[in-house]
Amino acid sequence: MRKLARPDAVLECERVRSWFVIPAAGVACGGAAIALGMPPALALAGAAFAIRMMTGDAAAALVAALVAPLLAVASLGEAGGATVRAALALAAAGWAVAELARPDDAEVPPLVAVLPAAVAAMLDPSFAALVAITGARLVTAPWPRPRWIVVVPIAGAIVVALAVLAGTRWPGLAAPWFAAAAHPVTPGELATLAIAALGPLTGVAALAGIGVVARPRYAELAIAASVAGALPVDLRAGAIGSATLGLAALLAGLAIGRFAALIRVASGQALAGATAGLLVLVPPAWTTVVAQQSHAHIAHNGRASR
Repeated sequence: MRKLARPDAVLECERVRSWFVIPAAGVACGGAAIALGMPPALALAGAAFAIRMMTGDAAAALVAALVAPLLAVASLGEAGGATVRAALALAAAGWAVAELARPDDAEVPPLVAVLPAAVAAMLDPSFAALVAITGARLVTAPWPRPRWIVVVPIAGAIVVALAVLAGTRWPGLAAPWFAAAAHPVTPGELATLAIAALGPLTGVAALAGIGVVARPRYAELAIAASVAGALPVDLRAGAIGSATLGLAALLAGLAIGRFAALIRVASGQALAGATAGLLVLVPPAWTTVVAQQSHAHIAHNGRASR
């Protein structure tokens, strides 16, 4: 018996409801950030990291869209917190990726992605390649475009060149842009630091997420290029940066969504996605909460002894 197609009105209603995951992720991440003593600006990063545009409207996709931003906040909290600058850089990068993920027949042209891509690149050199990738998307887009649009990919190539130059030969530019002193480490030492910062479960999920973004599409290319950009930044700093933690959370969310989507029943997708999400969320969240309680206890004892 042939399966009947679902009415367009029902599908459109589901798409509208699925968009609520974006403000929900923002509110959840903002509340978690405040509770953990981190900048409320992480609410913007949470909303931007709700990867609904890349995963679709299925139950597995919506669960993954919530896991990714919450895992980013938990990982940042476990690492000691995040600055407002880092939160805004992650938010801008996530927004740019979401705009690049729009289909060719979308009503909003990809020109919107230029602003968040430029902001992310200015705030964190890990995202320097976003401007060039956005420029390439604009040049190849099917929409009518102005002649000056060719300036965007050229500007993007210049930004990438400046990031390389600043990190290697131009300390005067590197100091304000990289926002971290240079303490270079070897790739092996960085791998050890990454394992310690991410933990085994998030690390494995993030590695699985790399396979998810191995597609010839601009959004996936933007994520892969940002990961490639974060590695030399972390090698120079000798530490795992906020960009790496955020990108690892995004990749882990994509991997969880792909894993849960293997189940055909919607309720099974939600259950599998929630279970996998809890497995990666609980360790960093628990460590962060314990650290917060320990600091509060030490501060209380310090005041009591005066």
